[in-house]
Amino acid sequence: MMNNEQQPQMQVDLSQTTAEICEKCENDTFVQVYKMRKLSALLSPAGKPSIIPMPVFACAECNHINTTFLPKED
Repeated sequence: MMNNEQQPQMQVDLSQTTAEICEKCENDTFVQVYKMRKLSALLSPAGKPSIIPMPVFACAECNHINTTFLPKED
């Protein structure tokens, strides 16, 4: 038996939000892109080097990635 329950949709009043804009050109539309990271074989659970894709958002106009969209690097 399959469970077809849907997640409840959150109702948000957009007038109570602020637009996220590009830090470089002030455009307000973004596209999803990927930053790629290499993991060495020594650190990989599989014992082989691997590539880790990390989704981020880039400005649809100038391709800039806002600092708030970047993952934290420790």
